Amino acid sequence: MTPDQARLLNTVEYHLQGGRAAEAAEVLERVARELPDAPRVWWYRATIAQMRGDTAGAETALRRTAAVDPTGPQPLAALGELLYELDRVEEAAAAWREAHERDPHFLPSTMSLAQYLIDTGKPDEAIPVIDGGLAGGRDPGLSTMRAQANTELGDTAAALADYREAVAASNGSAQAIHNLALAQVIAGDIEDGEASARQALALQPNSPALWQVLGQALTARDALAEAQQAFETALSHEPQHPGAHRELSQLIWMRTGDVDAAMARLDQALAQTSGFSPLTVVKGKLLEYVGDLDGARKVLGEAANLPGAPNYMLCAASQVLLGSDRLQAATLAAQAVGRAPRDTFGLATLAQAQLAAGDTEGAELTASRIRKLAPLDQHGLALQATAWRMKDDPRYRALYDYDAFVRTAVIDTPDGWPDLASYLSDLTQALTALHGHQANPIGQSLRGGTQTNVRLERSEHPAIKAFFKAVEAPVAAYIAGLGQGDDPLRRRITDGFRLAGSWSIRLRPGGHHVDHLHHKGWISSAFYVSLPPGVSDGDQGALRFGHPGTPTRPELEAEYRVRPQPGLLALFPAYMWHGTDPFEGDQPRLTIAFDVVPA
Repeated sequence: MTPDQARLLNTVEYHLQGGRAAEAAEVLERVARELPDAPRVWWYRATIAQMRGDTAGAETALRRTAAVDPTGPQPLAALGELLYELDRVEEAAAAWREAHERDPHFLPSTMSLAQYLIDTGKPDEAIPVIDGGLAGGRDPGLSTMRAQANTELGDTAAALADYREAVAASNGSAQAIHNLALAQVIAGDIEDGEASARQALALQPNSPALWQVLGQALTARDALAEAQQAFETALSHEPQHPGAHRELSQLIWMRTGDVDAAMARLDQALAQTSGFSPLTVVKGKLLEYVGDLDGARKVLGEAANLPGAPNYMLCAASQVLLGSDRLQAATLAAQAVGRAPRDTFGLATLAQAQLAAGDTEGAELTASRIRKLAPLDQHGLALQATAWRMKDDPRYRALYDYDAFVRTAVIDTPDGWPDLASYLSDLTQALTALHGHQANPIGQSLRGGTQTNVRLERSEHPAIKAFFKAVEAPVAAYIAGLGQGDDPLRRRITDGFRLAGSWSIRLRPGGHHVDHLHHKGWISSAFYVSLPPGVSDGDQGALRFGHPGTPTRPELEAEYRVRPQPGLLALFPAYMWHGTDPFEGDQPRLTIAFDVVPA
């Protein structure tokens, strides 16, 4: 390249930086006549085409750039971004993969490919891609992404190690420590999570998000007054912070069961806003989960019609309107999907609206889109199965094969106890001590009861530790008994398994679980610790399957029930709709639940 040619190309770049596409194109063509296959020429042609909105021209130019520069990853990385924006996702992934193969240390393509693999249910494939990038040196962003992949795989220990590496790679940045603190709290490492949150707060004492994480840690160890103060401190730094308001209102509700007290600070903040506010969603969800559906519909329905209402607002309103205004629910969901066609939450909301309207063909197509974008998302699978059931499609029964997939077993008496009744009595005492709240959490399936704050598998209490030892054999037997197959349950079988979360539920008489599923699970469970007299008779307190947790037209009934008994463990696919029938009496119903994922 001559000095004059280099000068002209620099002039092209100068015009591009100033947004002058026409001037840049005029100068570029003078150089292109002399350097027709120069990578820089084709790169600038792609840039000019994109500035003009000529996506076809930009794609052609980027492909040509990659051809004339057979080792550089940059044009393929840019091509992948362009194709992704055009919703040609698989082609985008192929471009990113080729760029990664050219240079694994080129972070834009490596991170885009890894994120694509995580988002589409292939976190196991994302990890070697990330490791290729990390081979070039430490990078906090890549380590954080590796943590996300391990979280999706259910490998909590590996994810926490990755978050710690991100802290080290960032030289102890507040954001990296924040990420670690939140992951530790979610994983049940409460003391470590609290310590990390306080460490990050020493660097950013005015961060409402960090005060929120500290409050979550304090809530998990039942330091409820301190937790409430942490959320209040978050709001003193940012009075409109949605996360802090959500946690504060939920904490007050669970401690008191008083919805007016739970909403007092929220209503005060809403009175200081005009137009759309994210706090409207917080209030609407609170009303929904305390049982005031009419109030939730009014709050969310009105907010969804305000200018600037984002997609999550449209989806929240659509979901609460499913049972009362199906046309409006479908309209709002379709609007959200139109804005973000690859957002699986919006797509799931649309599929729910389609099922409520009896549009089984539309629901099936929408659910298949979710499954393509996120193959391990159990919600997409459940929605697709529901559409198949409504169409009498035989594929439904292959997924909801209760005889093959729902198994029960009474656990063996753990070592150290003379009999199962004695063990369950001690387990009841241990779990009851953890149920200190008065009301159900927001966003969970239970109604009329309480749920523990911490992951039980992290407990050091002898009776609780013995439980997880006792269920290892039944879970292994369940997996072995599934046999081989290419269905979504069997094809995930590996040589091992691990827990992906565990909790206890204490239902009061009249309480129940609404029908739901476990989005991130593989195998789910219900274990009966103690039951009121009479619950083992008839359907009272029964675990039911097949009744969708979303309205359908026509309405679908439950198809299968498991009758509870103390010491019984039920195992079933995480994608199966399941809930419980209410029960009567004057004593609570105490259970443990956990999710299993492949190791």
